[in-house]
Amino acid sequence: MKKKTKRMLWSIGGVSVVLGGTLVAASYYLFTMAIARSTSNVDLYAGEEEAKEELENIAELMKRGEQWLATKEVERIEQQTYDGLTLYGRYITNEEQTGKLALLLHGYRGGSSEMGLAGELYEEEGFDLFLPDARAHGESEGDYIGFGWLERQDQLNWLNKLIDEKGLKQIVIHGESMGASTALMVAGEVDLPKEVKVIIADSPYTAVDEELSHQMQNLFQIPSFPLLQMGSALTKLAAGYTFGEASALVQVKNETPPLLFIHGSADDLVPTYMSRELYDAAATKEKDLWIADGADHVGAKFTEPAVYYKQIWSFVNRYIK
Repeated sequence: MKKKTKRMLWSIGGVSVVLGGTLVAASYYLFTMAIARSTSNVDLYAGEEEAKEELENIAELMKRGEQWLATKEVERIEQQTYDGLTLYGRYITNEEQTGKLALLLHGYRGGSSEMGLAGELYEEEGFDLFLPDARAHGESEGDYIGFGWLERQDQLNWLNKLIDEKGLKQIVIHGESMGASTALMVAGEVDLPKEVKVIIADSPYTAVDEELSHQMQNLFQIPSFPLLQMGSALTKLAAGYTFGEASALVQVKNETPPLLFIHGSADDLVPTYMSRELYDAAATKEKDLWIADGADHVGAKFTEPAVYYKQIWSFVNRYIK
């Protein structure tokens, strides 16, 4: 072999090693940024920065929800998961004994304390409340976030435990953002308890790979291939699932309880079209979709609170008495 050819092959090999190493490093960064609990200060693409006054109003409302929750008498409940984690949640018993429960599911890298406004909404209508911290969130154990896919089994366990211990007859699952997609993934499970009558999904994503692809393209202006696929492979090894299988879109094609989809028309964190796709794909004929004009991510309750309230209760009251 000529020296020139050898040098060329060595150069190509060297470049390949560097590129391969860069791809592995980048995919590991995606993996840790997306699902590792230890990662902090995660940047997410949410579109243009909101006006200062609007942000202050939202912060004030969120603070009101947290303060309301802090006044409640709470029973702390725990469960052991199939993979050995201890999860915690807060149960709030209504003064009225109606046998009704609202299971309230928080968003990505949030916690159950975020669900105070939703809790107040349901408590006023006679519902008990259960606010769990998802795995790898809040007080619950876990190193990796499941984006709703691992959590769907956790929520089934919570449901069965609470139905047995509290004698519940009618349940609403109300989720926001990741919690909304979790609710939809749970809804499509064949062993969903019959006591679950309604699913409220506020700002859900269709599937984890679609949402992460959206984030990559907008945050880093790079195509998702092959980093997304490599990050997904790492997630399979570490956490036991792939980004592609974590799909609310697939789950809603199964038999589900009635579904209400809520989304803001100005949502750039989880694009509005995702709720439209979920609504179109849902097998149940008992479904509604409300797009709140001008609202951003999980923002309908802030921009149009009266309409938000009306949309939820006009739907819930069709199926729960």
